[in-house]
Amino acid sequence: MTETTIGALPKINGFALSRPRLLPTFGFIALLSVLSVLFVWCRVQATGMEYEISSLEGAVRKASQETVELRLEVATLGTPQRLEQVALKDLGLRFPTAAQVNTVD
Repeated sequence: MTETTIGALPKINGFALSRPRLLPTFGFIALLSVLSVLFVWCRVQATGMEYEISSLEGAVRKASQETVELRLEVATLGTPQRLEQVALKDLGLRFPTAAQVNTVD
């Protein structure tokens, strides 16, 4: 039986072969993988936030437009001509007669 010795590897043309050290290599690969996953996760979160911001901006624009429309409606409904028309037709009110008017001095 031949004996196998564990020792230094032979030199070829002045270049010594050595056993590869896998732990630092695997550590580097693991670190690179973790950083890559973290980067992708950050990008996914940023994209989600962009969609949410866009949705909220649309809601703000819609609310602003509704506010403008409601202010216009308030201005239209509050005119003296419209109030007089509602009082006479819908509420059945009428102008006071001369006997109903009392002046305060």
